[in-house]
Amino acid sequence: VEEEEDEVQDQEQAGQAKQGEQHQTAAICCGGVLLPWRKAALFVDNAGPDVVLGMLPLARVLLGAGVQVVLLANRGLTLNDITASELSELLQRAAQSDPRDMLAPALTRGSLRVVSSGSDMPVIDLTQLSQEAVDATADCDLVILEGMGRAIETNLHAAFTCDSLKLGLIKHPEVAALLGGRMYDCVCKYDRGVVW
Repeated sequence: VEEEEDEVQDQEQAGQAKQGEQHQTAAICCGGVLLPWRKAALFVDNAGPDVVLGMLPLARVLLGAGVQVVLLANRGLTLNDITASELSELLQRAAQSDPRDMLAPALTRGSLRVVSSGSDMPVIDLTQLSQEAVDATADCDLVILEGMGRAIETNLHAAFTCDSLKLGLIKHPEVAALLGGRMYDCVCKYDRGVVW
């Protein structure tokens, strides 16, 4: 009888585990709190280390948790920001050398893609996105804005109906003074989505 009870209990646990695996949203541990996201929009900033060592690894983490990722970059050249065409080329090259082989399959499935934001400025006005960007991000439940211009100067206090994360480094004394911070302070602001 005990063996039968143990077997039933094991089957129940296996069923619960399978049900958890089939859950359609991914849960990512963030500060000890589980947050469910299905699709994330990542607004990238600078070319070079910012994107290669920052946003692409973040995209891989999200993909590994089952989150679809849309990488949004500028349409045209501005300062040292990466453009959508440059990011597409970089992503293809990164996919070829990805040691865990996550990027290439995600690109093939369409769960990772690059979209032009429509901007050619170092800041971003989210009311002026390209139609392609609007369509690609309409069902996102996480928005990540990276860089001083996008995350701090123009959208730090922006409210979204989905979760948002604003990441940036303060590089201007005026911005530091306005925020009561210092030069080269990091800003990391997470907000839960608001219900209108």
